[in-house]
Amino acid sequence: MMKISVTAQQIPSLLDEASAGVSVLSLDCFDTLLWRNVQAPSDVFAELGLEGGAIDPRVLAERQARRGQALLTGRNEVSIEAIHARLVPGGDPAAIAASVQAEIDAEARHCFGFAPVVALIRAAKARGLTVVVVSDTYFSAAQLRMLIERAAGAEVAAAIDRVFTSSDHGMSKPEGLFAPVIAALGVAPGAVLHLGDNIHADQEAPAALGIATAHFVQFDARTETRLRHEALAAVMLDPATRQTVPALQPHRPLLSLRVGQEPDFVLGHDVIGPLLHGFAQWVRDEAEVLARSQERPVRTLFLMRDGYLPMKMFETLDADMPVADISISRLAAGRAGLVDEAAVRAMIERDAGKHRFDVLAGLLLLEPQEARALVGPKGDVADLERAACTSEVAAKIVRRSARNAERLIAHVRRAGVQNGDLLMIVDLGYHGSVQDRIAPVLKARMNVETAGRYMLLRENRVSGLDKKGWFDKRHHGRETLAALGSSIAVIEQICTQPKGSVVDYHPNGKPIHEKPGEKGAQSATRDRIQAGAIAYGRAATAAGRTAASDDGECRRRMAAAVLARLMYLPSAEEVAVIGDFTHDANMGSSSHMRMLDGSRATRGLRRRGLHYVQSTARMFLPGELQDQGLALNLALFGIVRSGLDVRESDFQAGGMPVPVILANAREDCLVEIDAYPTHDGYCRLTVPARGDLTVAVLLGGLYEAVQIEDVSFQPIDPIGAEPGPSDRPDIDAPHVREGLEPIAGDLFRCTPNAALLIPPLPAAGEGDYKLCVAFRPVVRRDAASEARQAA
Repeated sequence: MMKISVTAQQIPSLLDEASAGVSVLSLDCFDTLLWRNVQAPSDVFAELGLEGGAIDPRVLAERQARRGQALLTGRNEVSIEAIHARLVPGGDPAAIAASVQAEIDAEARHCFGFAPVVALIRAAKARGLTVVVVSDTYFSAAQLRMLIERAAGAEVAAAIDRVFTSSDHGMSKPEGLFAPVIAALGVAPGAVLHLGDNIHADQEAPAALGIATAHFVQFDARTETRLRHEALAAVMLDPATRQTVPALQPHRPLLSLRVGQEPDFVLGHDVIGPLLHGFAQWVRDEAEVLARSQERPVRTLFLMRDGYLPMKMFETLDADMPVADISISRLAAGRAGLVDEAAVRAMIERDAGKHRFDVLAGLLLLEPQEARALVGPKGDVADLERAACTSEVAAKIVRRSARNAERLIAHVRRAGVQNGDLLMIVDLGYHGSVQDRIAPVLKARMNVETAGRYMLLRENRVSGLDKKGWFDKRHHGRETLAALGSSIAVIEQICTQPKGSVVDYHPNGKPIHEKPGEKGAQSATRDRIQAGAIAYGRAATAAGRTAASDDGECRRRMAAAVLARLMYLPSAEEVAVIGDFTHDANMGSSSHMRMLDGSRATRGLRRRGLHYVQSTARMFLPGELQDQGLALNLALFGIVRSGLDVRESDFQAGGMPVPVILANAREDCLVEIDAYPTHDGYCRLTVPARGDLTVAVLLGGLYEAVQIEDVSFQPIDPIGAEPGPSDRPDIDAPHVREGLEPIAGDLFRCTPNAALLIPPLPAAGEGDYKLCVAFRPVVRRDAASEARQAA
């Protein structure tokens, strides 16, 4: 007797493994023959239209109906009518029937026939086998057959000879349903091969009767967890999810059919693929809408470097629509977009204080020595900004910008753009700054109108340009868009070309790239991620729509959840894949930043506690926190998603009093200051800092051994300041460890009088500071005494 497990790829050829005596193919229905376009079966109930959400009432009604049936008969199988009689209390038969029909209609909208099982049915009929469906369900056989016909098609329904349901027979598969099935078919158990996804109901129960079985493993454990976390992210992004809208997941069947198992390929196929394939479909639809509204052709250009993978994904659509690429960085666009003195001043105002001196000089088309001559040997960024706004310097910048614009126009013409064209620029987003800077140039020099279509658009400044995002303010509030874009550099590095940023163009428009600064390993990893994404795109295009609910809005909701899950709840495997990635600033600085530094995040948590997640600017903080457990990233997700006004004091609880001496030249005092727990057993003690105040933290009376993590002066932001990282850096505090004997590294043995002595705060510029001491108590003095006494 065959008793095996199979994956989705193995299902179509399953009969090749069966014995010659098999004459009946038996199939489970839900999650085998019929799949739902949602994460959990109960998601379908969200569309039943009950005020306040229908999922919980529908689940409770079924539980009550089953409990009532068990009291009467000892079995808990019930009909859907019995369930809805409790869902519509006091309802007449017509009201109950209407409620039942609403659920059947919802199921029909979200269900679809799973292609490998449909192929297996066709193979079975070609061999002359009887095909039956055996399902644990509250639907009757007639209702289930009707649902199969509506969801999988008349051909599939006609190929099914018999349908058996637990509600009709009053028993589930583990309770013995297969016995009446075999009796009704009039065959020996060995003549039946059953396929289903539940190991207890679809393998153990029939195998006990001698039926050959194949347990269908839909997903590996990591994929199941990822899909569950995507539904979690969907709920956090949109409160309507699982209230009035299901947690939609149209990518589930293709994830089940994935062949490759390498983590980088899986990241591309299961995560980046669904995200960008839906985006590519939206871009295609937007180009068609734009062409109809303007009554002229649209030239669709993907903006390199980050538009590289979106363009490759667009090619998987096999759309009859020519596209091309253009390579315009923010640097190149900015240098070409300084069309007049007002544009120079606008750039200075927009980016005030954001750039290093050398970067700002490059943006202003000034040679380093030329910029230095304008401000003198001691001049800083602010001096250069003021100098650039003078008429003489601004006029020089405008003249040089015009020459850059000529080369940029030549590059645009190389992409096939002609005077008077309508140009649709496609990019990941998320402000559309390149479009802002080149639109006036293209309009003035070529009479070209521009539209921008972005995966994520969260414009902070109103540009007045034609811009849309697949995720934008039409769908989400500013907090949600901020959350989706907080670690967008991860997506940028995955989608980009293996080339340096464009810094200029040859006279013929050929782009000039910086030398790539990334490691070869990063490029190879990115290639494998992109290969996985493109494989998904080809499979998704070939598969087409599945359920009736699988429309553009469904895929947008799914993709938002996919993106948010990766941004805030990454897996250990995903973090390992991108752990060595670097990100360049793309502003002509040749600066590359590590995307992940887990040790730095750990230090930040020890030194600041949970407040750290809100008070730091990191490239991919959730990735750095991944190995700290789910709780921290869920907290970070909730804080950012809702724009919560959470202060450091809100996290302070469980303080331990520590004696501290405050002294200056005239007086001193002894006070107790609470040290609050942070992370990993560390505590943080905070003391106001002054230029005349010496601080002594008396640790020896409390502890026999401590670890010292940090002693620093940290900025105090003014009252009313926005939450987030401070513009001023921490200042390491010189200190003397009196009576602290080194044991190893940052671990010290304390004498009874041990203390940290911290001299006054040195001159630190404007603003107030506080002294912060982060330490971990290793051995309390009273605990050590008790242990010695006990010994």
